[in-house]
Amino acid sequence: MTTFRRKGLSGRASALVLSLGVLAALVVLAPGTAGAGTPIKRGTYSGKTNQDAVATGFRRIQFTVSKGKVTLTTEPIVARGLCLSTDVFTQDGTTSKKLGRNRTFTITHTFFGNKIDKIHGQFVSSNQIEGYAIYHFFAQDLCSEGKTKVNFTAQRK
Repeated sequence: MTTFRRKGLSGRASALVLSLGVLAALVVLAPGTAGAGTPIKRGTYSGKTNQDAVATGFRRIQFTVSKGKVTLTTEPIVARGLCLSTDVFTQDGTTSKKLGRNRTFTITHTFFGNKIDKIHGQFVSSNQIEGYAIYHFFAQDLCSEGKTKVNFTAQRK
């Protein structure tokens, strides 16, 4: 009478299975995915930048979210030295961008040459956006040439 032996996984195969299990656990428990499974709420998101050099009323930023699209409706004023930014993204009306798979969006505008003004945001929960804005400035009497980066937070109203 012949009995068959069960053949177990080889050393390499068992290591591969173990590493895939660890990788799957890391993907599930990865930081930065808070609220990734919850749907993003439509509506108006209002907030402000964290730049204290600008009065609170001028630091305001506002987005409208609808059907997977983010629309910038109110642009903040950003300061560099004594210079203030002008409207870049909303100069010709509102600017819209499709929401990415990772719940982020980036709105860009060419400043000069290869320099790009940018507003980048990410949904950290179903009703809150956190991000940053980068504005470039030409050299003037009141400020030096360069860029300024400010962070913002916006909540759904």
